[in-house]
Amino acid sequence: MIKIISSLFALGFVLIVGTSTISVASASEKGDAKNGERLYQTCVACHGDNGQGNDALQAPALAGQYPWYLAQQLDNYNTGKRGTQAGDTAGMQMLPMAQLVADEKAKADVLAYVATFDVESDAKTELDAETMRNGSRQYNSQCAACHGNNGKGNEALKSPNLTTLSADYLTRQLQNYKAGIRGYHQDDKYGRQMRMMANTISNDKNLKDIVSFIQTLDK
Repeated sequence: MIKIISSLFALGFVLIVGTSTISVASASEKGDAKNGERLYQTCVACHGDNGQGNDALQAPALAGQYPWYLAQQLDNYNTGKRGTQAGDTAGMQMLPMAQLVADEKAKADVLAYVATFDVESDAKTELDAETMRNGSRQYNSQCAACHGNNGKGNEALKSPNLTTLSADYLTRQLQNYKAGIRGYHQDDKYGRQMRMMANTISNDKNLKDIVSFIQTLDK
C-alpha cells in the first residue's frame, strides 16, 4: 500500500483526505436545466426520474454525484475509454446513450438538470461488529486517501462520491476494475489508478466488507 501511495505522489498527486469543496450546483451554472430536463428523458428508463438509479438494470444513482465526475464518465464513454471491453454489458448499453449528449452544450444542460435532484435518504445500514471493524479498516487503508474518510470523494484526485452509490453497483465496479473490464484504456489515467487500487483488495470478503462499510456513511 505504501508503495502504491508513493507512486501516486510520483505522478504529481497530492493525497487530500476529506470532502471535496466543489458544490454540485456551482459546477453546472453554465447549463440550461430546463433543456436538460428534456434531454434527460432518454435517461429515465435506466437511471430513474429522480436519478435514483436501478440495480436491476445495473444503472448507478446520479443524484448527489458531482457534475465534473459525471462529465468525465460521459467523455470516457464517448472516447472509448469505458464501455468497450468484452463482458461490460452495462457499459456497452450506456455507449449509445452517452453519444446523445456528446455535444458540450447538451452535456452541460443535462448535468445542470441532474444537479437539481435530491439524494434519497435511506435508513443507514447496520453491520455486525466484525464486518464494521474489518470494513472500516480496509476502507481506511485502501480507499480513504482518495475518496476521503467520509466517502465524499475529491475533485483534485477525480474521485467520485461513493456514499450515494448502491452496494450492488459499487461491488460490480470493483469487480470490473479487478477483472480489467474498467480502467483498461491506456489514456484513462484515473481509471488505471483505480484499477491498481482495486487489485490491492485481497479477497472477496474484504471487498464485501468495504462496500458494506460505505453504506454506513452519511450521504
